[in-house]
Amino acid sequence: MIAHIFKRRRKRDGHATVSQSYYARYRLDGDFAVTELSLETSDKQVAEKKLADIIREKERERAGLIAPKLQRDSAQKPLSAHLGDFKADLVTLGRCAIYRRMVPGRITRLLNECAWRLPADITPDGFIGWRSKQTDLGPKTLNEYLNAINVLLNWMERQGRIGNNPLLKVVRVDVRGKQQRRRAFTDEEFGKLIAVAGNQRLLYLTAAFTGLRIGELQQVVWGDLKLDHARPHIFARAETTKNRKEALIPLHPQLLKELKEAKPQGAKERDCVFLGCSNADRMIRNDMEKAGIERIDAMGRKLDFHCLRYTFATMLAQHGVSQRMAQELMRHSDPRLTANIYTDVTMLPTFNAVHALPWLGGEGGNQTVPSKKDGTQKGTQNGTQTSDLSGQKLAHPDAVAIQAPSLLKPDFQGDWPVLAATGTDCQMAEREGFEPSVPLRVHMISNHAH
Repeated sequence: MIAHIFKRRRKRDGHATVSQSYYARYRLDGDFAVTELSLETSDKQVAEKKLADIIREKERERAGLIAPKLQRDSAQKPLSAHLGDFKADLVTLGRCAIYRRMVPGRITRLLNECAWRLPADITPDGFIGWRSKQTDLGPKTLNEYLNAINVLLNWMERQGRIGNNPLLKVVRVDVRGKQQRRRAFTDEEFGKLIAVAGNQRLLYLTAAFTGLRIGELQQVVWGDLKLDHARPHIFARAETTKNRKEALIPLHPQLLKELKEAKPQGAKERDCVFLGCSNADRMIRNDMEKAGIERIDAMGRKLDFHCLRYTFATMLAQHGVSQRMAQELMRHSDPRLTANIYTDVTMLPTFNAVHALPWLGGEGGNQTVPSKKDGTQKGTQNGTQTSDLSGQKLAHPDAVAIQAPSLLKPDFQGDWPVLAATGTDCQMAEREGFEPSVPLRVHMISNHAH
């Protein structure tokens, strides 16, 4: 161990000078670096006493007899001061405005209602007792309050302000079967909503035909709209999207027309496109009430502004857009989120799909299928399929086509926009399916297969 005091000697203008205060230099056993600090005293005995106290404190901290000095100082600092430091760090970390508002807001409510003043006041029993009294909050909301206070405590732990998170082992409320689910707007409901939307008509149309979230729509500026581009789209900047990745959002031809007509004369590129939508849920709730749209259906599913994103995903499924393409347009990292959560299966043409199946029960059914010679033979599965040279099954021309209902009202009728570029550079593969076509090597095929 190294431990001694000294006065610094420096040369200034060719003359040696000695510091008035004593400095300490020490290194405990097991340390690799030597620590040097000012003792802020000119008395030698006082300096030696301060150094001895510092070494004793470090050794007791290392032995676990006392907490580190930062933790001891933080324990006497009010939680409101820690929260202020946390909020300032959220700005530095680049968290979105909604996150910076909602998380500290929930933490402030917990600190007030649980009477937590210092870090030592936070206990699992205190939070569980508060949670048991919240009869007006749903299970998901209660978990969000637990998540909010955990975010603060985890941040304090990483900063060295507390030893560990006291609420880390608090069990979350089971939300299975208790969450209120969302659904997509039907054609009739969406038409009624647009009819009474007024100034918010363009906002609803953009949300339903692009899938943009309300937080993303609020940050769209006229410079993000590439209306005169060869392939018109909205450029979603990385700082405005949820996953912090930029994206190109294709525009429906009719929506493109609406946006062009709505652009005011002399609009600047940094001007926001959608104004007055700070409380979108309340706004669309009032419009649904005007239109006579039930907010909660018979299955207990609700309608709110985010349901316009559900409507976009459901429209894609209704019009036969592939799951991978829908995932890309929805900007989801997991296809299961697109298929299982955002697609309203109750609006898919399931009845038409069953009605289009060939009847195999005898009378009244056409069981003929193409044969190798004349194109007709008896069979069970190939009745509505033919085979191309690659071995893929293609739909028979006489097969019944499944028509999906369109969400577009009569004044929005038109072809669904082409989502891929036309030309030889973006041609679809000849074979379809989840796996790409792979040519079979001749030497790998058996004689029988030949």
